[in-house]
Amino acid sequence: MQVPYGRLFRGIWIIALSTLLYEIALIRVLSFTIWYHFAYVVISTALLGYGASGALLAVRPQIGSRDLEGTLARTSLITALSGAGFFVIVVLLPFDPMKILSSSRDLAMMIVYEVGATVPFFFSGLTVSLALRAGAQRVDRLYFWDLLGAGLGCALAVPLMNSLSPPGALLLGSAGFAFAAAAFNGVARARVALSVGAALAAAAFFGSSVPVTQAASKHLTLHLAEHKMHSAFTRWTALFRTDVVTRRADTVKNLPDWGLSRTVNYDMQQIQGFITHDGSAGTNMYDLRQGRLGFFDDHIQRLPYHVVPPGPRVLIIGVGGGRDVIVADRFGASHITGVELDPVTIDVLRDTFKDYSDGLFTSPKVTLVAGEGRHFIERAKQRYDIIQITGVDTLAAQTSGAYVLAENYLYTREAMHAYLEHLTPDGVLSIGTGQLIPEQPQSSGRMLLVAREMLRARGVTRPEAHIALVSSRTFMDELLVRPRPFTADEVQRLAAECERLQFNALLLPGRDGHPLYRSLMHETGAAREALFARLPYVLEPVTDDSPFFFRFFRWGDLFSEDEFGPVHTTALGQLVLVLLLASLAALSALFILAPLLVFRRKKLRLGRRALGILAYFTALGLGFMLLEISLMQRLVLYLGYPTYALSVVLFSLLLFLGFGSYLSNRVIGREKPALLAALVCLVVLVAFYRLGLPLVERSTLGAPLAARIAITLLMLAPLGLVLGMFFPLGIRRAESIHPDLVPWAWGINGCASVTASVLAVTTAMAFGFGAVWALALITYALGITAFLVLTGPRVRSA
Repeated sequence: MQVPYGRLFRGIWIIALSTLLYEIALIRVLSFTIWYHFAYVVISTALLGYGASGALLAVRPQIGSRDLEGTLARTSLITALSGAGFFVIVVLLPFDPMKILSSSRDLAMMIVYEVGATVPFFFSGLTVSLALRAGAQRVDRLYFWDLLGAGLGCALAVPLMNSLSPPGALLLGSAGFAFAAAAFNGVARARVALSVGAALAAAAFFGSSVPVTQAASKHLTLHLAEHKMHSAFTRWTALFRTDVVTRRADTVKNLPDWGLSRTVNYDMQQIQGFITHDGSAGTNMYDLRQGRLGFFDDHIQRLPYHVVPPGPRVLIIGVGGGRDVIVADRFGASHITGVELDPVTIDVLRDTFKDYSDGLFTSPKVTLVAGEGRHFIERAKQRYDIIQITGVDTLAAQTSGAYVLAENYLYTREAMHAYLEHLTPDGVLSIGTGQLIPEQPQSSGRMLLVAREMLRARGVTRPEAHIALVSSRTFMDELLVRPRPFTADEVQRLAAECERLQFNALLLPGRDGHPLYRSLMHETGAAREALFARLPYVLEPVTDDSPFFFRFFRWGDLFSEDEFGPVHTTALGQLVLVLLLASLAALSALFILAPLLVFRRKKLRLGRRALGILAYFTALGLGFMLLEISLMQRLVLYLGYPTYALSVVLFSLLLFLGFGSYLSNRVIGREKPALLAALVCLVVLVAFYRLGLPLVERSTLGAPLAARIAITLLMLAPLGLVLGMFFPLGIRRAESIHPDLVPWAWGINGCASVTASVLAVTTAMAFGFGAVWALALITYALGITAFLVLTGPRVRSA
């Protein structure tokens, strides 16, 4: 041992903290610069380098053998420089991932991004591998500090991204790697590392001003280039990058506003600009000072106001640029409550650009709330006459495929039930969906089926009497659902409005409607399954257990030419996921199995014990990530924001994994009963998450965020304690067999983890989160069995 344990622990703590901070901030930056699912590709491939470093050290054990202290310092410093260097690549060399199939330049840049992002993670992983090999006899303490640092990095990510911006937090994470180099090397020998760290930390405070460019296929680029608009506002947060673009004098006269009748030409000068989130999902922002809002009389969003009493109380989920609020005000709402996920958007409407609204968004009849729609509705005490949800990601999902991998809890069966619970007896739920081809059901067809299943679950025997579905023929459909049946007079009013505006009445109670939508509503049993089999899309209703609303393609159809056409389709996210899973599995197998060949050439007679280590650490990597990724996705509903779910779940698990590692030393010599007891605990915990988590959510979903974070910590603490024992016990066993197995075990764990992160998403999309948790249990059981049967006698205590 060439480095004092205290210095080794401090260095590992800083490396782990910086790695998680850098990773989370990089995901946020790439989610803006390139589409979300391509950011997922880059990060997943890069993290493979984290595990590959262990494989390298296993086959080249001489690395760090002479000067461990200096090697740790150098690998940490390289991590810092390469981390900042990749950010420079992102800034100076933007690319459009949507063109990788048609542009050799963009395909080459995709490879540059993957390689560039891999380098810092590779050297960070190499640093940890070296430390684990050197401190294998104190692995319980070493792993504790590693996990404690990683957990703190997750906890700090959100506040640092809010205060410094995601680019600033990324640069601060790079600075942390340099400070880790100083911690390993000692202050007296660390002048260069400290200087690099100080420079990067200083640069972090100017991160928000760095000119980061979004992909050419993003809506923000379209507004700036094609519509010749002006960038008027930009603000980074941990949730989004929010941009506002406004009209120039030479902007084209008419800008698009989906949902309007095609029968009239409109003067759309009131569209003053657009608000975008992460460069996409743009929503119109209107100038109300001109007062010419007659075009809303011919908009599909007027429909719900034809079937409710005068002066309705309206709840709007997803305010965006404020169109739904304007419509509600125009058609006589007595009070309007608007819930918007992005607090910055509310500031834009009420403060930064308040002149455009002519005082509407600050008037007493309008209340804007920053929050998530499901949380708001669960804690709401009053009932509403209209609950309006318009195009929350729906059109963006179909034009880019960028949201296929994202869970959406606004459109599940449980969500619709909550909405109807908060309607007055004569109220109506109105959901506007983006629909590219009205006669081909994707968003509208699935939304219809979700509503039908929700009503049946509420005991409604004739759900078709409670539902109306209308298409504007201009990329927007409107689904109306109410607790009681529509009356004949209400249906007549809707039919007359459809005739006046030449809307397509896809489904009206008591009317023929469109044959396909009528079949979706009425078919049951075998006839319904046959209908689903004939459709080119997957339309089964989504639930909170599998909330992937925008997954419309069957896995087996992804590579079929007649099913998968242009790049801009909803199949793209799934296609990327399948290709990523295959490539990561192949590369992981290479890094896991290659050291075995080297060991054989060295005549290391490890036999079944090496196979036992391989199986055990593969199972740990797969099982942990299956649980972690699925819990993060499942708890997006509970915590409200994907970024919060990522940071809180990671922090909770890593913190208590650390304590589990710290306590693992107490069961040395009693591995068999300890591991079997841990497996039993896992079964109990997974059963709780499967059956008890929905109960906890229903009773506390409306609680303040701080309370929900505390409850999440309590729910995940026992899981972290149990899982934290597995890794150090395995490392001790590997070290007792042969020291070269330690970094190899680390590499196996890392490679399997990266592959499992993709496997967790694909399994959840196909079968639900419960299936992912069951698969994780089976994986742990197989790994523990291999460990106990194949790896030999007990290991010595520290």
